[in-house]
Amino acid sequence: MDRRRFLKNTGVAVAAASLSPFGAIAEGGSGSKPNVVIMFIDDLGYGDTGPFGCKDIPTPHLDRLAEEGVVCTQSYITNPPCCPSRCSLIMGMYGQHFGKYGMSRGLPIPEDKPTLAEFMRDSGYVTGQVGKWDIGTKLQGPPARGFMEVAHKPPKGRSKYFCVKEDGETAWLTDVNGEQMVEFVERNKDKPFFMYWSPEAVHSSHADTPARLMNRTSARGKRKKLAGGIVAVDDQVGKLLEVLDKHRLRDKTLVIFSSDNGANPGEEGSSAPYRGGKGNGTQQIGWTLIPTVISWPGTIPKGKRYDGLSCTLDFYATVAAAIGKPAPPHLDGVDLVPYLR
Repeated sequence: MDRRRFLKNTGVAVAAASLSPFGAIAEGGSGSKPNVVIMFIDDLGYGDTGPFGCKDIPTPHLDRLAEEGVVCTQSYITNPPCCPSRCSLIMGMYGQHFGKYGMSRGLPIPEDKPTLAEFMRDSGYVTGQVGKWDIGTKLQGPPARGFMEVAHKPPKGRSKYFCVKEDGETAWLTDVNGEQMVEFVERNKDKPFFMYWSPEAVHSSHADTPARLMNRTSARGKRKKLAGGIVAVDDQVGKLLEVLDKHRLRDKTLVIFSSDNGANPGEEGSSAPYRGGKGNGTQQIGWTLIPTVISWPGTIPKGKRYDGLSCTLDFYATVAAAIGKPAPPHLDGVDLVPYLR
């Protein structure tokens, strides 16, 4: 396991441990405090996974996650596309509260309010981030806003989703992001941890998707390339569940799977049974309705559907309630667990 793949923000870690009511992080176990993993996919369409009715792209691991949790059929983002959506998630509030209307890339997020990562860090958690950020200013990167371990981005390969690993091997970026997630869990399995896993997948384009991924689907035409990218995402869900099972952490881990906005019709992503999506069709529901699955065996019911409204800004409040900490007063969202029950 190559720890060089993570930047360890040790100064923040020490400060957080001193603030934690649970004592130094390095000395504590996960105990009764649940771990939390948020998997935030880029441009994943409502109709492109098994739990939401997709027939031509197999997602067995996400299907399992749904069987072990609740499928949220009316889950929304606050405002698309990626940047404002991610800012609202990490702050747990509408972007308009801090002047974010539309994309506004580079606009700062509030310094006087804790991000979800800062909240978790100061609650005694090891916090880790893998993948895309696209939040705040250039000075508000993951280490500056609460993440103690941030995965290094490997050098790019011949196209967007290919990268070069430490040994010089060329690899599919989504696979490497999954390996980094597993590495984080393995290293922190005896501590309470919070992982924000936000791969670049399945943002366009998928021109060079490997045949080994595409051929596992029955999708056709251009959609087959996107389908291969979605299969790769599902593989990483499987890696997460495998490592949690290995260390008997599955029932101790709240997993939230979602997307930063709806499907990209230009990649033949699907919002079925609804219309619209990223780019063309942005005035229709498919751009803001997203596939969300929330799973925490033993706490949240298994194999259920929740048809009430929910939103990604609810995730912060839900996590706060899950770990038994009062939610910061700036949050606009609510704890979803009572509704899911």
